Amino acid sequence: MARYLFFDITFCMKKTLLIILLLTLSYGQSKIITMNNDVVIISQDEVVVEVLGMVCSLCAYGLEKGLSDLDEINKKKYDNGIYIDINNQYIKISVLKNKSVDIDQVASVIRDSGFEANTIFELQDNEVIEYKLDKSNKMKPMNHDHNHDKDHNH
Repeated sequence: MARYLFFDITFCMKKTLLIILLLTLSYGQSKIITMNNDVVIISQDEVVVEVLGMVCSLCAYGLEKGLSDLDEINKKKYDNGIYIDINNQYIKISVLKNKSVDIDQVASVIRDSGFEANTIFELQDNEVIEYKLDKSNKMKPMNHDHNHDKDHNH
Protein backbone atom coordinates (compact mmCIF):
# COMPACT_ATOMS: atom_id res chain seq x y z
CA MET A 1 0.00 0.00 0.00
CA ALA A 2 2.79 2.44 0.90
CA ARG A 3 4.44 1.71 -2.44
CA TYR A 4 1.30 2.70 -4.36
CA LEU A 5 0.85 5.84 -2.25
CA PHE A 6 4.45 6.85 -3.00
CA PHE A 7 3.81 6.24 -6.72
CA ASP A 8 0.66 8.39 -6.64
CA ILE A 9 2.46 11.26 -4.87
CA THR A 10 5.46 11.06 -7.21
CA PHE A 11 3.22 10.91 -10.28
CA CYS A 12 1.19 13.92 -9.07
CA MET A 13 4.35 15.92 -8.35
CA LYS A 14 5.77 15.15 -11.80
CA LYS A 15 2.45 16.02 -13.43
CA THR A 16 2.29 19.31 -11.51
CA LEU A 17 5.86 20.23 -12.48
CA LEU A 18 5.12 19.41 -16.12
CA ILE A 19 2.04 21.64 -16.07
CA ILE A 20 4.03 24.48 -14.52
CA LEU A 21 6.76 24.07 -17.14
CA LEU A 22 4.24 24.06 -20.00
CA LEU A 23 2.51 27.13 -18.63
CA THR A 24 5.82 28.92 -18.30
CA LEU A 25 6.80 28.08 -21.86
CA SER A 26 3.41 29.06 -23.24
CA TYR A 27 3.67 32.52 -21.76
CA GLY A 28 6.98 33.22 -23.52
CA GLN A 29 8.10 36.63 -22.39
CA SER A 30 6.19 36.72 -19.13
CA LYS A 31 7.13 37.25 -15.52
CA ILE A 32 5.47 36.33 -12.26
CA ILE A 33 4.77 39.02 -9.68
CA THR A 34 2.96 38.74 -6.37
CA MET A 35 0.27 41.16 -5.40
CA ASN A 36 -1.94 40.98 -2.32
CA ASN A 37 -1.00 37.34 -1.71
CA ASP A 38 -1.88 36.38 -5.29
CA VAL A 39 0.49 35.20 -8.01
CA VAL A 40 0.02 37.33 -11.14
CA ILE A 41 1.56 36.61 -14.53
CA ILE A 42 2.44 39.74 -16.47
CA SER A 43 3.11 39.50 -20.21
CA GLN A 44 5.01 41.81 -22.53
CA ASP A 45 1.80 43.48 -23.78
CA GLU A 46 0.17 44.02 -20.39
CA VAL A 47 0.13 46.48 -17.54
CA VAL A 48 -0.87 45.31 -14.06
CA VAL A 49 -2.22 47.82 -11.55
CA GLU A 50 -2.81 47.40 -7.85
CA VAL A 51 -6.00 49.39 -7.27
CA LEU A 52 -6.91 50.44 -3.74
CA GLY A 53 -10.58 50.75 -2.80
CA MET A 54 -12.01 48.51 -5.53
CA VAL A 55 -14.45 46.33 -3.59
CA CYS A 56 -17.56 45.84 -5.73
CA SER A 57 -18.25 44.81 -9.30
CA LEU A 58 -20.39 47.87 -10.05
CA CYS A 59 -17.49 50.17 -9.12
CA ALA A 60 -15.11 48.01 -11.13
CA TYR A 61 -17.38 48.29 -14.19
CA GLY A 62 -16.93 52.07 -14.25
CA LEU A 63 -13.18 51.64 -14.01
CA GLU A 64 -13.21 49.07 -16.82
CA LYS A 65 -15.22 51.43 -19.03
CA GLY A 66 -12.81 54.32 -18.46
CA LEU A 67 -9.68 52.27 -19.10
CA SER A 68 -11.06 50.48 -22.16
CA ASP A 69 -11.57 53.88 -23.81
CA LEU A 70 -7.79 54.39 -24.03
CA ASP A 71 -6.52 54.08 -27.63
CA GLU A 72 -3.72 51.61 -26.89
CA ILE A 73 -5.96 48.94 -25.31
CA ASN A 74 -6.27 45.54 -27.00
CA LYS A 75 -10.05 45.08 -26.68
CA LYS A 76 -9.88 41.53 -28.07
CA LYS A 77 -8.31 40.21 -24.88
CA TYR A 78 -10.13 39.94 -21.55
CA ASP A 79 -13.33 42.00 -21.28
CA ASN A 80 -12.72 45.02 -23.52
CA GLY A 81 -9.00 44.69 -22.82
CA ILE A 82 -9.37 44.81 -19.03
CA TYR A 83 -9.20 41.96 -16.49
CA ILE A 84 -10.38 42.86 -12.99
CA ASP A 85 -9.70 40.87 -9.83
CA ILE A 86 -11.83 42.48 -7.11
CA ASN A 87 -10.78 40.03 -4.39
CA ASN A 88 -7.08 40.84 -4.78
CA GLN A 89 -7.67 44.46 -5.91
CA TYR A 90 -5.73 44.49 -9.15
CA ILE A 91 -6.43 44.91 -12.84
CA LYS A 92 -4.62 43.74 -15.95
CA ILE A 93 -4.69 45.97 -19.00
CA SER A 94 -4.01 44.37 -22.37
CA VAL A 95 -2.03 46.70 -24.63
CA LEU A 96 -1.92 46.45 -28.43
CA LYS A 97 1.29 44.91 -29.81
CA ASN A 98 4.09 47.41 -30.43
CA LYS A 99 2.18 50.08 -28.52
CA SER A 100 2.65 51.44 -25.05
CA VAL A 101 0.17 52.94 -22.68
CA ASP A 102 0.88 56.19 -20.83
CA ILE A 103 1.29 55.09 -17.20
CA ASP A 104 0.30 58.52 -15.87
CA GLN A 105 -2.84 58.46 -18.01
CA VAL A 106 -3.77 55.03 -16.60
CA ALA A 107 -3.27 56.36 -13.05
CA SER A 108 -5.37 59.43 -13.90
CA VAL A 109 -8.29 57.33 -15.24
CA ILE A 110 -8.16 55.21 -12.08
CA ARG A 111 -8.09 58.33 -9.88
CA ASP A 112 -10.98 59.88 -11.85
CA SER A 113 -12.96 56.67 -11.23
CA GLY A 114 -12.57 57.17 -7.47
CA PHE A 115 -9.74 54.72 -6.80
CA GLU A 116 -6.01 54.88 -6.21
CA ALA A 117 -3.38 53.23 -8.40
CA ASN A 118 -1.05 52.12 -5.62
CA THR A 119 1.47 50.32 -7.84
CA ILE A 120 1.69 49.82 -11.60
CA PHE A 121 3.79 47.09 -13.21
CA GLU A 122 4.79 46.65 -16.83
CA LEU A 123 7.23 44.38 -18.61
CA GLN A 124 9.93 46.06 -20.70
CA ASP A 125 12.72 44.06 -22.31
CA ASN A 126 11.77 41.11 -20.07
CA GLU A 127 12.25 43.25 -16.94
CA VAL A 128 9.37 44.10 -14.60
CA ILE A 129 9.18 47.86 -14.07
CA GLU A 130 7.39 48.97 -10.92
CA TYR A 131 5.85 52.45 -10.69
CA LYS A 132 4.69 54.28 -7.56
CA LEU A 133 3.10 57.70 -7.09
CA ASP A 134 5.57 60.47 -6.30
CA LYS A 135 4.84 63.70 -4.40
CA SER A 136 3.66 65.46 -7.59
CA ASN A 137 1.02 62.75 -8.18
CA LYS A 138 2.96 61.26 -11.11
CA MET A 139 3.89 57.60 -11.46
CA LYS A 140 7.64 57.16 -11.00
CA PRO A 141 9.61 54.01 -11.89
CA MET A 142 11.11 52.55 -8.73
CA ASN A 143 13.55 50.01 -10.19
CA HIS A 144 14.44 51.23 -13.66
CA ASP A 145 16.77 53.70 -15.37
CA HIS A 146 14.07 55.92 -16.83
CA ASN A 147 16.47 57.55 -19.32
CA HIS A 148 16.84 54.49 -21.54
CA ASP A 149 13.13 54.30 -22.40
CA LYS A 150 12.74 55.01 -26.09
CA ASP A 151 9.12 54.24 -26.93
CA HIS A 152 7.35 54.80 -23.61
CA ASN A 153 5.66 58.02 -22.58
CA HIS A 154 5.90 57.91 -18.83
